[in-house]
Amino acid sequence: MLVQLHERVGGEVNYVVESIHDDMNINENISSAPVHLADVATGAVDADVQVLHMERSILDEIDAALARVEDGTFGKCTECGTAVSEDRLRALPYTPVCVRSAREASDRPY
Repeated sequence: MLVQLHERVGGEVNYVVESIHDDMNINENISSAPVHLADVATGAVDADVQVLHMERSILDEIDAALARVEDGTFGKCTECGTAVSEDRLRALPYTPVCVRSAREASDRPY
């Protein structure tokens, strides 16, 4: 399931990157000066960049989950060591923490 999710999210990342390139029209830049994203960003590009950051974050979490599968710790909470429920893993297969630890983390002040 994690491998399939990784492939799907990876495909979405590639799609968003292509969309950003299309929105920026880099090939239409007449000068030879490098183009910085902030210089040409439109509302659509800004939204695409936000989606890209979110998708990359999810890919990183999936990679970490795959590493936990490899080292035999998948399904154990990385905070408290208890088992992560099957329901939680079905809903969020790359989660590193149990519900209790997730709630505790969300209750902590920044």
